[in-house]
Amino acid sequence: MQAAGSIEVYAGAIGPGAYNAGSFLQARFHDPRGMALDAQGNLFVADYVNSVVRKLGTDGQVTLVAGEVEQRDARNGPALKARFYSPECVAVATDGTLFVTDSGSNTVRRIHRDGMVSTWAGKLEVEGFADGKGGAARFNHPVGLGVNAQGVVYVADAYNSTVRRISTSGVVSTLAGSPGSTGWRDGQGAQARFNTPVGLTLDAHGNVFVSEYFNNVIRRITPDGKVSTFAGTPGKGGFADGPARQALFLHPQTLSFAPDGSLIVADTGNNRVRRIAPDGQVSTLAGTGEGDKVMVGALPGILHQPYGVQALADGSVLVTGLNALLRILPDKPLMT
Repeated sequence: MQAAGSIEVYAGAIGPGAYNAGSFLQARFHDPRGMALDAQGNLFVADYVNSVVRKLGTDGQVTLVAGEVEQRDARNGPALKARFYSPECVAVATDGTLFVTDSGSNTVRRIHRDGMVSTWAGKLEVEGFADGKGGAARFNHPVGLGVNAQGVVYVADAYNSTVRRISTSGVVSTLAGSPGSTGWRDGQGAQARFNTPVGLTLDAHGNVFVSEYFNNVIRRITPDGKVSTFAGTPGKGGFADGPARQALFLHPQTLSFAPDGSLIVADTGNNRVRRIAPDGQVSTLAGTGEGDKVMVGALPGILHQPYGVQALADGSVLVTGLNALLRILPDKPLMT
């Protein structure tokens, strides 16, 4: 591990996409996207183009959790016989159950602890919008997701411009937004408007935080569905650090809370990783805005369209870029 104030390759290799298992640095990925940690410190990654879910274990090895490499269709069954169309993000329940947004098949899939893959909500390869239980529900390109301590799953239903909730019994309801009505409006539940919500994470109080690709903002949704704008200027893309509501983002993607309460943002369009501190100040953790390559070493480094972010318990931050998982070691670890 490098010293604080630097960025390093954590797993995979910067360069062309590929597939290989082995140690962290022997492994190869192809467009890794959303990441999630379990209670034991294992990291799960949606390996998008390879169409599989991978695990970076505490033993230092990268293994295949579910899916068949580059077999891009949707099929349930035993984990290594199941298939994903385009796994986008992952979330881990407290009991170890994995949930995956399979955006291309318009479903939320579940990888049970016994290794069986099933469709938790939605119908394979059928897009639309409907609340209801399990296969009766419909999604349109689900992306970000999170699961709370009780096992309730939240989904950023991107092309429906809504945020959905899946109960522990698999019943889908709409927490906020109105399908087919894009825009920007704060307010309660269906009165709120979104434009392509993509990233999603939960805080310790059950609030849902969502990034919006086209509104270029981060929204906050209380457990009872009240929506407010947390950071960014609605509809105004760009780059600016500073107070949360004056800061500018450009096509933000995934989100992750750090141990110190900071919200980490993959600011994809700006080729940066941003930090929203507990006091509301937005700063840049890594990246200069240049995005035609990846450069490791001393911060700020150079990032290429960062998509996935995952804060770690030691105060560092993982970010995906050019088919590698990179690790940002801030000057001051993001810990309390």
